[in-house]
Amino acid sequence: MIIDVFCHIYPKNFLAALAQMKSSLPHVRFSAEIKEGWEDFVDLDLRLRHMDQYGVDVQVLSLATPAFEAENPQEQIQLAKIANDGIAEIVAKNPKRFIGAATLPMLTIDTALAELDRSVRDLGLRGVQLFSNIGGKPLDTPELVPFYEKVARYDVPIILHPTSWNYYEWSREYGMWNIFGWPFDTSLAMGRIVFGGILEKFPTLKIVTHHLGAMAPYFVERIRGFYDQGEQYPNLSTRAKFTRAPLDYFRLFYADTAVYGWKPALDCGLAFFGADHVLFATDYPFGPDAGERYVRNTIQSINELELSREDKEKIFSGNARRLFRI
Repeated sequence: MIIDVFCHIYPKNFLAALAQMKSSLPHVRFSAEIKEGWEDFVDLDLRLRHMDQYGVDVQVLSLATPAFEAENPQEQIQLAKIANDGIAEIVAKNPKRFIGAATLPMLTIDTALAELDRSVRDLGLRGVQLFSNIGGKPLDTPELVPFYEKVARYDVPIILHPTSWNYYEWSREYGMWNIFGWPFDTSLAMGRIVFGGILEKFPTLKIVTHHLGAMAPYFVERIRGFYDQGEQYPNLSTRAKFTRAPLDYFRLFYADTAVYGWKPALDCGLAFFGADHVLFATDYPFGPDAGERYVRNTIQSINELELSREDKEKIFSGNARRLFRI
């Protein structure tokens, strides 16, 4: 069995709402009209054919980017409800092939918690997508604590997706904000969650990081070393909050395989997180060939890894079955 835990979709009614609001939401205008080659974002029949072609049994569906955290709160609430209703409707029509994850209106905590309740209790969505910053605010912002508390109580996974934030104006040239900026923003989000004490306070949170934990597996000794130099770098040290070493908290994250088939990256991520904390994902339908290349390459690369059959089964489906209660 293969379960792809990080797949993106645009419900048609969500696109219709974007088209109506595009004058006030200029940075999501591209989403209102699906261009040639992006049909899989809306065409379920095409999506199902691709799933069958590559042996993908189940997809976890989440709203495609961009995020809309920085917009008008009322529009954000409306868009979130429309998107979650749309995903829930798709799941209801195809319950054996799709699982839904909610996107919440995070500008105010009360609206986020209300939509979380509605999405999990009423719509039956089994996860929640959280972006790597909330309109530029870090994920250890104190007002988010009730959100983490409720997610932990529901015991649903958080799928952590990068989003745009302008570090430099020129970083948007050549697509660098996406190629390098998004993994960087994911890494910042993971660092804030760890060093801000969120996982110390809520160690049962199940957070799935996109793109195999971003930079964390590659910078293990930088994380360890800078923290151990607390006297030289007092702003890095939060020892009073911790009951274990920072790297132990980073290993509490789960990571997906959306590194598009690059085996050295898979090896590094598995060495850090372990097979129990890595889940199959492809970022479908993003990527060349309407996303097919990444699906094909990722399946092939995992099959070629020097892992036991049991560990491969955990990555392809076992860990996802456990987290999403499939």
